[in-house]
Amino acid sequence: MQSFTVPVVLLSLLQGCAYPQPFIAMSDSPNPLHSQPLKAANVAASPDRSQEIEFKLSNYQWQHRVLLVFAPSTGSVNYRQQMQLWEADVSGTDDRDLKLVQILGTGESQVDGRSLSSASAERLRQQFGIPPEAFAAILVGKDGTEKQRSQTPIDLAVLFRTIDAMPMRQREMRSRQ
Repeated sequence: MQSFTVPVVLLSLLQGCAYPQPFIAMSDSPNPLHSQPLKAANVAASPDRSQEIEFKLSNYQWQHRVLLVFAPSTGSVNYRQQMQLWEADVSGTDDRDLKLVQILGTGESQVDGRSLSSASAERLRQQFGIPPEAFAAILVGKDGTEKQRSQTPIDLAVLFRTIDAMPMRQREMRSRQ
């Protein structure tokens, strides 16, 4: 059985690059068909960075929505525009329990202002089928599924409308009244 795992995973990865999927279930493995757990420490030390964290989407499930921003580098025009949009309404992102994860092709990937391990960044790139030279913004809901994907920066008003239309968000807003 194990001899079929590698070809199946490779085929799945290749198909994922050719045919982007609009719906991706939350998984900490690079490919949902990959059944063996990844072995990774929670915190890894690096001589170049103070501390890198091992990021897992499942740690945010049911508590936070996540905006994954993939970019070639911090110098990318789309990346800079997305960061300006993000900073424009911190209270709106906080109110919607939204966390930002920046995954860069070159440079320091981050989550909550902390360095993201290169293994975590690569795993996210593989999971969502985003090459290092591409820009993408992907909204992941509290249920761990992909809700919105864009190859250009997402305006926060559009992002908030998407979130506010979700049944879970509607319940949150009703419970706060």
